[in-house]
Amino acid sequence: MRTVKRSGRIRRSLGLLLALGLVLAACGDGDEGAAAPPPDVPQEVRFLIAENFWADWRPYSSTAQSQRRVERHMYDMLVQFPDGDLGNPQPMLATSWEIVSDTVWEFELRDDVVFHDGQPLTAADVKASIELASGFSGDSAYSLGWAPAQVEIVDDHTVRISTEEPFAPMLAELSGTPIVSAAWLEGDESRLESEPNGTGAFKLVGDEVNIKTMEANQDYWGQVPFIDTLTWEFIQDPQTRMSALLSGQAHAIDRVPPEQIATLEADENVVLNSVTGVESVNLWVPPGRSQVWEENPDFRLAINLSFDRQPLVDNLVMGGSAVAGSFLPNNTEFYVEQEPAFTADLDRARELLDAADLPEEAKEFEIWVAEGFLPRAVPVVEAIASQMEAIGLRPRIVSTDVAGLIDDAFSENGTGTFYHLSWASSGDANPAAVVYSSAFAWYFGDERLQELIDLGRTTLDPAERAEIYAELQSHMWEQAWHVPLYNSDLTVAHVNSLEGLVVLPQSFVTNFHQAFLAD
Repeated sequence: MRTVKRSGRIRRSLGLLLALGLVLAACGDGDEGAAAPPPDVPQEVRFLIAENFWADWRPYSSTAQSQRRVERHMYDMLVQFPDGDLGNPQPMLATSWEIVSDTVWEFELRDDVVFHDGQPLTAADVKASIELASGFSGDSAYSLGWAPAQVEIVDDHTVRISTEEPFAPMLAELSGTPIVSAAWLEGDESRLESEPNGTGAFKLVGDEVNIKTMEANQDYWGQVPFIDTLTWEFIQDPQTRMSALLSGQAHAIDRVPPEQIATLEADENVVLNSVTGVESVNLWVPPGRSQVWEENPDFRLAINLSFDRQPLVDNLVMGGSAVAGSFLPNNTEFYVEQEPAFTADLDRARELLDAADLPEEAKEFEIWVAEGFLPRAVPVVEAIASQMEAIGLRPRIVSTDVAGLIDDAFSENGTGTFYHLSWASSGDANPAAVVYSSAFAWYFGDERLQELIDLGRTTLDPAERAEIYAELQSHMWEQAWHVPLYNSDLTVAHVNSLEGLVVLPQSFVTNFHQAFLAD
């Protein structure tokens, strides 16, 4: 049975999605060597995305991928990884840095940067931003991977960032942490919700529910964008997104489903980019929703053995998707493929269910799925549910939009047991693992898991980190607190006249800073 629910509510509290734990390529790097657009041609670009804007603009307050992707164009970070390589950090607002000790880093800041409201950037802004984002100065949900970090102002353009213990992913976290005006962080919270004030290459000038409009920041410290007006618009239906692209009403679309790939490939005016995203898609279970799930490992294993993942990837998601071999994304640093793989073993699943001696009501549960976001999400969940029925389970599918799914997943009155959701990260193992920790809502009180996550974060030697994350992944696979499915396919399509668009699989980066429409 399938139920359809819709929600127009925007949720500001903790949400899983989606997404952007960290963004490796920020919206402007100051490079001067990019090609130039045709002279005297207005540059207006429309980008249609598959996730609605379900959060507000309060810095560090949500994990909405849609909002963060827009924010990357309005805010700058201290450092960046413009090609996605974690071994190749590059300056951004910080011109240089050095490791003073295992727990102290010093950063020199640019002295020619102003916020959108005209305030000059100083060390005070960095201090306020990092201490809030890291949780040092209060509760924060922006980046779950941060350790509380205290910032010392050495002078107006020099800061020292200190953590109580060594913090291995320091630069990775900084590359995803926007620097916000200290004055605005101390001001009216409602103003922060609706008026983002960054130093980035674009300014927000229109903030409708489903449409976010930005204009080039003419006072940008780096290369001023070629695009004059950049519009991000949520369109849930993938067919509508594709039709708009092919008709010239849009310049780029994301989350292209596999049934559209052949059509787009055949169009000489369209460019397709399809890669395996650094994003784990699971059936996530909120603690407290299912007593038998929390207390009975046989039931958890039976669920994981009740369906086959490879056909989901080969026949439904397709593109760059890949079967999950771990609870960390396959392209994550320190990834280790787990054995034996979770695959359909219906006889073993039935044996486990019999051994679990479940009450009949435990075999009935809801699986929630969002339409129009993750490609082929509904058919994927339908295929899983159909196979579950073969071993005597009675799942009911509830389809909704992203906002509705998030609302139910994180509500005390939520009714779902499983949620078809994803978690994207930078490629560092820490932000990929921390979503399963006590820092977030998916944690089941697994003390050993928490210990390993903490060790991975505080161990600086790469070889030792590799050993820790190998044990962590093995432990997670054995406990199976959630149901790993696959790594997302990231497929972005755009008109071939749109040049300079940067698409990276890490955290689903789509960077328009140096993009332009050619003749």
